[in-house]
Amino acid sequence: MFSMKVREYANGASLSGRKDVGALFAKCQLDVSLYVEDGANIMIDRGWMEQPPEAVDRDNLHAGH
Repeated sequence: MFSMKVREYANGASLSGRKDVGALFAKCQLDVSLYVEDGANIMIDRGWMEQPPEAVDRDNLHAGH
């Protein structure tokens, strides 16, 4: 659902020749992205969703282990 909303904003920004409208759509995309991130973190904290995979912390890797 949220990916559709982000795609709608991107389509709207790409079809509009006005810079102010493009800036408005960009702000809306940022707001939706932050909302989705907050929701995902709540779901992870409550155990409703697995934490997504993360990159390995290469600074803490030891040679040969």
